Amino acid sequence: MHRIDTKTAQKDKFGAGKNGFTRGNPQTGTPATDLDDDYFDMLQEELCSVVEASGASLEKGRHDQLLTALRALLLSRKNPFGDIKSDGTVKTALENLGLGEAAKRNVGTGANQIPDMSLFASSNTATAAAQKFPSGLILQCGQLNGSPNVSSTYGMRFPMTFSRVLAVTVTLNVTGASGQPTVSATNVHNTGFDITVSPGSGYGSSADAYYIAMGY
Repeated sequence: MHRIDTKTAQKDKFGAGKNGFTRGNPQTGTPATDLDDDYFDMLQEELCSVVEASGASLEKGRHDQLLTALRALLLSRKNPFGDIKSDGTVKTALENLGLGEAAKRNVGTGANQIPDMSLFASSNTATAAAQKFPSGLILQCGQLNGSPNVSSTYGMRFPMTFSRVLAVTVTLNVTGASGQPTVSATNVHNTGFDITVSPGSGYGSSADAYYIAMGY
């Protein structure tokens, strides 16, 4: 492609080396810009090549072929990147962008899917915590501090409600007790359970109970 370069072109009209056209001025003796076959051949082939590159054939009676060709060759705003898909080059496009396998995964909990943070629900309090995993499994733990040093039952509430409890394990830390104190989980249900503390032969000064629960 080139700008008009005949002898009568207006030199540097659009900047250094950027010639333009002039209509001429008979009063000053300035001639109008001469047009030559080189220039018109260039315009013709530049425009026709765009139309033909789109796969269309030139039609004399149509005046919208250049616009139609540009729309076909460039990305459509109505269907961004639709041409990449229709060309069957999605794989190549992803490779060119440097995107790995993760870019092609859907969000979810199924095979070959990627879980997002909403699937990792959690709950925390001063004495208990719960964590839910994408599979639906829930792990919960908590503590009962300073349990009275007598045989007692204490109601414990899970931070997160189960739909099905699989197991609850309870341990006991007793200070100053004689004999072997015991602790057990009773009345287990989806929202909590009871901790029953039974001291040994001698009451201790304090008893702290801890639990871990698992379920869905």
